[in-house]
Amino acid sequence: MVHAHNPGRTGSVAAWPPAARRTETDPVMLDLIFIAAGLAFFALGEGYAVLCDRL
Repeated sequence: MVHAHNPGRTGSVAAWPPAARRTETDPVMLDLIFIAAGLAFFALGEGYAVLCDRL
């Protein structure tokens, strides 16, 4: 597929999207929040299963 000439284009596919590339300066807080939320969801599921077994 041939692309039309675009002066703003760098020709690098890896440069898009720019936010997808992580650098060492990115905060990892969002990662920790998602891990904590996943663990909390798992714990709630386990507690619900134990509660249902008692009924």
